[in-house]
Amino acid sequence: MSLLSKFPGLRILMRNIEYIKRPAPLEEFADYDAYWQARTADGRIARELDRFKVIANLIDESASVLDIGCGDCAFQQYLSRVKPTCKSLGVDISADAVRLAKEQGYDAQVLEPTDRLQSQIAGTWDVVTLMEIIEHVADAEDLMRQVLELKPSRIFVTIPNVGCLKHRLRLMFGSRFPITAVYYHMKEHIRFWTTKDFLQWSDSLGLTVESVHGQFDHGDRIVEWAVKKYPSVFADRVIYELRPQV
Repeated sequence: MSLLSKFPGLRILMRNIEYIKRPAPLEEFADYDAYWQARTADGRIARELDRFKVIANLIDESASVLDIGCGDCAFQQYLSRVKPTCKSLGVDISADAVRLAKEQGYDAQVLEPTDRLQSQIAGTWDVVTLMEIIEHVADAEDLMRQVLELKPSRIFVTIPNVGCLKHRLRLMFGSRFPITAVYYHMKEHIRFWTTKDFLQWSDSLGLTVESVHGQFDHGDRIVEWAVKKYPSVFADRVIYELRPQV
């Protein structure tokens, strides 16, 4: 038995040292069609993520769910298994991602990024999800205002947490900017929030944060406990449940 398998603390330490020293990923891609083509070719298509479970547990059995930035509709696939009575629609600016979703039988449509959401999306939606989306958008404020125009009762936003401990250590000891869950190139993420920043930002847009959850997809049990107990410090990705202020 190796030392790393015998001592979880040592394994966690070594993993974080590797992260602190790791060079920034700089594999360029042309656009988000090319991005999804690369992710599909590389097998980087997750079918079940912790954020899917957290959000699904928080929504009603009969909720209508609009997933903005749906990718290949992995969330709809999960939702169809655990809450099959939910109505769902995925929308994305990537025609390739939407094609992948439709090939699997999910309801999805391509968004035109220069047009308002309200003019493109029909019907009313109880829940709107934006999972790993707003950090890619230069004007995230306008996007959230467009979401509010759809009049959902709840909004779920998942984003990287630039304030988590491992990112602070990378800045302090590695003199490198955090790698905030990017796949290919640092240009993927152009906006950044700590948990404290996000609470202030949401309030400025007329949104109340109802709950905050750390996202944990792999690692040691001690890390999972810390991520779930203290997401603002230990979670590298955070799930926010929001409601429009009355």
